[in-house]
Order: sequence, then structure tokens, then C-alpha cells
Amino acid sequence: MENIIAQQLVKMQERILGKIQEEGLGDIGDTAEVLFQTLKEGACELLQAILEATDAEIAKAVGERKKDGLKIKERNVVRRLVTSLGELEYRRTYYETAESGYIYLLDYLIGVEPYERVSKALCAKLVNLSAEMSYGKSVKHGNAEVSRQTVSNKVNGLREVVQDITRAEHTPEELHIFADEDHVHMKDGRNAIVPLVTITEGIDTSKPKRHKLINPLHIAGYGMEAEAFNDQVEACVNERYDINAVKRIYIHGDGANRIVSLGDRFPNAKHVLDGFHLEKYLKKMGHYNGASQRMGALRAALRDGNWKTYKKLLEDIYTLQTGKDRQRCKPIILYLWNNREAAHLRYSPDICGSCTESLVSHVLSERLSRTPLAWSEQGLKKMAMLVVYRKNGGKVMAKDIRVSMTADDQAREKLALRSGWSKYNDYMNRQIDLILDTDWVSAFQKQTFTFGKVDASYLIRKSFGTLRSAV
Repeated sequence: MENIIAQQLVKMQERILGKIQEEGLGDIGDTAEVLFQTLKEGACELLQAILEATDAEIAKAVGERKKDGLKIKERNVVRRLVTSLGELEYRRTYYETAESGYIYLLDYLIGVEPYERVSKALCAKLVNLSAEMSYGKSVKHGNAEVSRQTVSNKVNGLREVVQDITRAEHTPEELHIFADEDHVHMKDGRNAIVPLVTITEGIDTSKPKRHKLINPLHIAGYGMEAEAFNDQVEACVNERYDINAVKRIYIHGDGANRIVSLGDRFPNAKHVLDGFHLEKYLKKMGHYNGASQRMGALRAALRDGNWKTYKKLLEDIYTLQTGKDRQRCKPIILYLWNNREAAHLRYSPDICGSCTESLVSHVLSERLSRTPLAWSEQGLKKMAMLVVYRKNGGKVMAKDIRVSMTADDQAREKLALRSGWSKYNDYMNRQIDLILDTDWVSAFQKQTFTFGKVDASYLIRKSFGTLRSAV
């Protein structure tokens, strides 16, 4: 084999020097491009020679093969595999096993699966790129000789990728949970909702022109049931922090029930209305008859928490409306009244500003909804998972790529996703196990083991429900 490698290296050297002589050095950029392509072609040929020499050595080892029950069925069977170097073509031997099965032993040894036409490593590279750009641009930037449909197929067949959550060395006294959703257009014409939650320790304002979140963790829940998604958020918070050391948790959102209900999962949690939606509804209110003269007083009452004056001003505005305007302004008034406590907290100087809309834009919308895209159910589910994984600092590896995915696989994954990501469910199960292992003094004593606002009995019930379906 040493002679084969030496011959290939000499051949590559001659080819490189020949290209330099042919192209010259007048335009070093063009010369570099030509040499880069030459090196890729030479590396492919070198790799081909190594693989075929390895296959030949295996075939020569007759004694070892007989011990393992391997008989040669066919020689020099061609295999083509698209890699980062280009298309790799090599010949290998087909063997019959002792169990009357058949195998390409070389493919098995180098990790190439049956029906694999594009290397999993190259697929992982393209999938990572596709989290930030279109499938077509991913192919271009990845310098890959594949179609954009191939990238789409690999994204749709991606295994579950969820960022590992490590225990924080220090648990802060204050946590912030930003919750919102993206609206995505589907191929069947409907709009799908992709919920997003970001868990963070606050906002770093040390650089006035560039604020940033402190240790953010993003969680998207497309395809999950609302209860399961909230379970996931709760599990992640408890996995990352000592919840008993947290004195305050602020849930930032637009007032939707699913967002407000997150507060029931944690101690000392308060809902804070995000600034975008507060201003949106206040501006809508200001357009109605007689409202503009009262908006200053309305804002002051909201800021001061003077609910008697606040209610009186809302009633006055409603009374001044007639006909259809009265019906149109009613939901706005109800929104501002029902979310008054959360809106009042938005004015507090002790609470960091809201960034729910910008988070959705930065994390999800850039890839899912900003350009005129239409997604399939499977494509949206996988891409939502992928973009959040990448924003959390994760990187798709070859082991995460599937060569193919059957309809049954898709159905099983869709069913499993309803209860959330398996890794986060593992976190939740571990937390439940810790409670179950607690030294219970008496089942009848009124001793409470705090786990957010959910006590141990609730978790035990859940542990023998959906999360412990195997019991």
C-alpha cells in the first residue's frame, strides 16, 4: 500500500506543478482556485487508491475470512459516494456471511450505509448551513455537487437534535422567561404557529449600543401539545438552576393563556406584558372617539397602579363609542384591563426591557417566515428544531443524519413529539426520581416538597402518566 500512496502523491505533485506552469502566477486568485480543484481531485484519487488497496488486502486474508465465515460473492463492485472532495468512486468486494447474508465489508468498515449516496459528513455540513439560508444557497456555500432537494430530504430525515443542558455554576436570584410565537405559512395554505421560549438571566446593558441576553437558552415547540411544551420549559429551568435559590421569575409575553400559565410552574413568578403588545393596544385605543384626550391620564394611572382611575377612564372611553366602534373597542379595553398588572410591571425600572418580538425575529423568522416560504408539516417541524439547536450553539454531526426515513418513522416521530423532546423528558423523569427517592416521613403528614408551584404529588401522578407510559 505504501507504494500506491507514494505513486499517488508523486502524481498529485506533478499535476500541481503542471497547473502552476500552465496557469502562471499573473492572477494568484485564479491560480489558487485551479489548484484547490486540482487538490480535491487528487485527494479523491488518493482516497480511492487507499480504499481499493484495503479491500484487496481483506480479500487476500483467506484464513481470517474463513474463520469468520466470509466467502467472496463478487469482486470489483463499483460504489459512488458524493463527499466534500467531490464524487468518490471505488471498487469493493461483495461477501456472503455464515448466516447466508451478504455484506460489502469495506463499506461496513468505513461507515458507509446501504443506499447512502451522499456522505453523512457532507450532509451534516449542508444541514447546518440550511439553518441560516435556503437549501439552494446551502449547496452553493457548501461547494457540494448535490441538489437542493437532497438537502431538504436530509433536514426532513434529521434525528432529534436538542442542546444538552448543563447545571449552572451559580443560580441567580432573578430569571427571565421570554415567550412568543412565529406565524409560518404552510403549503396547504394555512398558517402554523411555532411557539418560542427563551430562558435567560437578564439583559447585559454594559454596551449601550449592543444589549445582549445573559446565558440564553431557546426552546421551540412546534407540534407539541401546550401542556407538554410547558413541561419541557419547566424541566429545562430545573435542570439548569436550583429553583429554590431563585427569588423572582418574570414571564415576559403578550398575555396569551399558554404564556401566563407558565407562571403556575414556578415559585414567585410574575407575568410582564411585553412593550410591543402594550404599545400596540394603547395606540389602537387612542384612535377611538374621545380617547386621545384621556391617553395621558390612562398611561399615568397604569404606570402608578391606580386601578380605580384606570377603570374609570376605560369605561369613559367605551361609553363615548357608538355603533360598530363600541364593538371594535371592547376587546381592546378587555385586553388592557385583564393584563393591567402585567402592563404595570412593564413600567417598573427594576425589570429589564422586553424583547420577545425581536427574539422571534432573530431565532425563528429569519429562516421560517421572513421570506415568502411555504413549509410542509415535516419540513417545518425539523427546521424549527434545527434553527433553535443552532442558535443554542449546537452543531449537527454525521451521526445525526439518516440515510433514509420511512413513512412509519415519520409517523412515530410525529406521535412522540406531542409529549416533547425525549432528552428534556429525561431531565423531567430524573427530577421526578429525585422526589420519589425522598425520605418520606409519613404519607399523611402535611410536608410539601417544592418543585415550582407543582408539588411532589402532582409530579408523581405525571410520572405514572404520559411520562411513564412503559410502567
